[in-house]
Amino acid sequence: METGMTASHDTPSARPTFGRRDFMRAGLASAAGAAVLANAPAARAAAPAIDTSFEGFSIPDIGGSDSSLADVQAKGKLVVATANSWPFSFFDAGSNEWQGIDADIIRLAAKMLKIKEIDPQTVTFDGLVPGVEAGRFDMVGDSIMSTTERAKVVSFSFPTYYYAEALVVKKGNPLKLHQLADLKGHRVGTLIGSNYAEWLDAEKGLDAQLYQDWVQMLPELAMGRLDAVLYDQPVMAASLKDHPEWQVEMVEDYAPRSVKNPSAYSRYAFRQKDVQLMSAISAAVEWMQYNGEMPKILAKWGLTAVNN
Repeated sequence: METGMTASHDTPSARPTFGRRDFMRAGLASAAGAAVLANAPAARAAAPAIDTSFEGFSIPDIGGSDSSLADVQAKGKLVVATANSWPFSFFDAGSNEWQGIDADIIRLAAKMLKIKEIDPQTVTFDGLVPGVEAGRFDMVGDSIMSTTERAKVVSFSFPTYYYAEALVVKKGNPLKLHQLADLKGHRVGTLIGSNYAEWLDAEKGLDAQLYQDWVQMLPELAMGRLDAVLYDQPVMAASLKDHPEWQVEMVEDYAPRSVKNPSAYSRYAFRQKDVQLMSAISAAVEWMQYNGEMPKILAKWGLTAVNN
């Protein structure tokens, strides 16, 4: 755990109002008494520093529009909102260390941007975006997708990793289950209230078993109480990596309903005015993609090239 990285609890506050920057006008009197008005140029923010040891890494020059990254560097701390969701962004029950796919990505990005400390703070999932919008956090550092409604109030980073559902079966797939249409006559587990529950409900002839907590599903599959599980692929991948003794596997040729395009990728969210910070984090994520660091992080959590 890096220095100063501790768990804390926070809740969103009232939404502030952000105004446009004012430009001063100076009046210049001529010898004849005529006045000439001119716009004074806006002060240009100092260029933020980056770690030049990451070969080829650079961040966009956004001019003097804002200094959000420079401000984070000056205070020495990036305040990150997390819903404490495994395996994305969570606090380990034993060590209380901030861990997860997104924790690893953001930790590397912070190093690249010379941000000394990360302060992850927990909030309920529905408080992530309002908390950033209200200024209580610098960014959402948990798995979240861009939607048209969210994009009205926050800005989203460069895509990080593909987020779809997975179909999990017994090792070797003895029942030959490959697509949802193959599940007729079989017991299939998923989370109550999820999109997956709706999909299973629309499939005729299968026995949908709905769970309040996803952690029960794979052990039930391992014990033979279920024939298949349909749930978030990153969660399933990390679970299988941690529990090889369950003898279950994801169906390789299952075709997810979540189409692989930017809308199905996890991202990070920022205040719309924080262009410098959002652009810099995006540049770091993009560098990780181009230089092979992102696949390494994903592989640590059981994800594969499919997720990149």
